[in-house]
Amino acid sequence: MLLACAYFAVNAQGYKDGIDFYKIGKLDDARELLERNLNNPQTNKTEAYYYLGEIAYHKGDLSLAQSNYDKGIQADAKNPFNYVGKGAVALKNGDVKGAENLFKQAEKLSKKNSKLAVAIANAYYYVDANAYAKQINKYTNNAFKWNPNDPDYYIFKGDELGYKKEWGAAAGQYELAFGYEPTNIESHVKFTNVDFFLNPDRALKSLESLLAQVPNNALVQRELAEKYYENNNVAKALEYYGKYYENPNHFAKDEVRYAQLLWMNKENDKAIEVCNRLISEPEDEKVYNNFFGYRLKLYSQCGKQDWEGAIETGKRFFALPEQYNSFYIPSDYSYFATALAQLDRADEAEQAFEKAMTIFPDDKTIRNQLIGIYNKNRDFGKAAALRQKVVDSGNYTIDDLYNLANAYCRVAEDTATNAQDKAQALARGKNAVAELIEKQPNEVSNYYLNTRIMSLSEATEFDGTALDAYKKLESAVDANKDNKNATYYYQLCYRYLANYYLKQNQNDLSKTYFEKWLNVDPNNETLRKYVEQLNKQ
Repeated sequence: MLLACAYFAVNAQGYKDGIDFYKIGKLDDARELLERNLNNPQTNKTEAYYYLGEIAYHKGDLSLAQSNYDKGIQADAKNPFNYVGKGAVALKNGDVKGAENLFKQAEKLSKKNSKLAVAIANAYYYVDANAYAKQINKYTNNAFKWNPNDPDYYIFKGDELGYKKEWGAAAGQYELAFGYEPTNIESHVKFTNVDFFLNPDRALKSLESLLAQVPNNALVQRELAEKYYENNNVAKALEYYGKYYENPNHFAKDEVRYAQLLWMNKENDKAIEVCNRLISEPEDEKVYNNFFGYRLKLYSQCGKQDWEGAIETGKRFFALPEQYNSFYIPSDYSYFATALAQLDRADEAEQAFEKAMTIFPDDKTIRNQLIGIYNKNRDFGKAAALRQKVVDSGNYTIDDLYNLANAYCRVAEDTATNAQDKAQALARGKNAVAELIEKQPNEVSNYYLNTRIMSLSEATEFDGTALDAYKKLESAVDANKDNKNATYYYQLCYRYLANYYLKQNQNDLSKTYFEKWLNVDPNNETLRKYVEQLNKQ
């Protein structure tokens, strides 16, 4: 019985949530909720049809609006508001006299009704605020005279100021409205929408105060969740979206946001549960719930390192109809390829990234991940070619240039299948290094890269082709002895110079460099024994 009571409490809002959405200008959402709840026993049909008529009217469908107002009158001929709606249609069609008669008919049904007066003022306002200024003033003055505490009057005044972009004054009117009626949802939400950009903390507290009084209202739950999301408070946004998700008046499209927040908060299992619901729903070409369900399920499965599951989801995701093609983003391919790579399916990962590169040729993340896959597959030539495209574009950084030179080193070292390919890789590597040194003459790592390129250019080891490169590296380290790799660089330099001069039969010079080498590599026992042997000669 407790569960049944709780369910009824949640559902008690019913069609009224649709009215709240209409009042803050969310017409499509309002229509969906009103139609969804139209045949519920608790729904006041004459009121529901009035607001469905208002939605159609504001969307420009006067025929549908008229039909809905007529249905409202059929449901309850004594309700005055549908006559106001019909009057608005007549006014819009230029039948001023007919409109006036309908407004008078409404007033006879509910005399001195401040809310009715505001509704008639709105009817005139939306047709032509200037042409009907006299009528608008008459009805708003009557509304205030008949009930100066009616929030609808202050909301009307706030809306007027809002249309003039007098935001501060508009917020003041909305604040007066919920001051007279603390649970008035329309004024609270409109106040928050204005005040959020001025004082977000105050605006959020206002909405929280309202939700405490109307805890089952879908609009307030959703607005509070969205405002926290806009304020970069993921935890709070997730908390209120969780409440909203349990409300039967939530929208399927908002399940996407909820799944996104769950994934962002690393609640991957719950995110997958929501995504499965999105995926199982019939396709909605407007909202594309299935598409986003697959995306966030893929991301969440990667988050929990369910690589097999992520691959299966990714295959389904990328097999969706062509109408979704423009919705894919680089990270979709990145997550899918990462899952493939984690299970050593590097060839498939490479194909996924290559497809992504054809769609997003300038995306650095995709490019770097593809290069990583190429390197993992020891396909250094493709990695170098991709880096060369970046440099050739002219839009490149020092790091791009360094990585290009390094990539050509790897080609020359490992994958060049013949002398011509090796020579071409070395030539391009030398060009990149020369530009690096020109642009950063004091950067030690550039000189180190130069020694690698020149060593690879030698016909036989220590033949002197790289001699000048090592001397320049030695000089660069001498000028930057605080470099974290100084010791390592010295070892490389002294090793090369010692062996080069030994090969040239310049034994004294060779011995000097062997001793320098030992001085910076004192734990090298093989070297120590060799130097001791030299000293005995």
